[in-house]
Amino acid sequence: MSKFPSYEEVQKVREKLRDVSFEHWVQDDLFSFNWWLLMAATILPFFIWWRLVEKERFFEILAFGLMCGVFACFLDVLGVDLLLWGYPDKLFHFILPLMPADFVVIPVSGMLIYQYFRTWKSFSAASVILAAIFAYIIEPLFSLLNIFELIHWKHTYSFIGFILLFLAVRFVVLGLKKISAEKSGENL
Repeated sequence: MSKFPSYEEVQKVREKLRDVSFEHWVQDDLFSFNWWLLMAATILPFFIWWRLVEKERFFEILAFGLMCGVFACFLDVLGVDLLLWGYPDKLFHFILPLMPADFVVIPVSGMLIYQYFRTWKSFSAASVILAAIFAYIIEPLFSLLNIFELIHWKHTYSFIGFILLFLAVRFVVLGLKKISAEKSGENL
């Protein structure tokens, strides 16, 4: 007999977690104030972004947002899995815990600062301000509303993480843009 759990044992625990999570979501989250808040946070930013986005730079700005979303999602899953933070209330029980943040609020906000702050200096300053808003205003508010829970994490870590996220994604997008421009010049 192995002292480590088998794959089948892990699957049984996952099935139990799925069932308990669904029951909690139906009884506690669905159609609550927090659920409606998360729903609004999932829909409204896209309407705002669509009205404001520079259509001439649409794909470049969208690429920035998509990369922000992918990295935010990866980091969020990692943080939840490592029990650094958690999400007591969820929009949907069967997908990533804070989809509104990972795929909407963070990318849309990032796309707006990417669009409006074109130099490294202004973009960096805007990233610091946005990171402060996320880490020191939105996260504590979501904690107060029981949407977000810090376990082994501090808001200052999030502040630093948001800054690094936005700067790294900008670096990658500008690098890809430069490579694309050089390749286009070769094809002429």
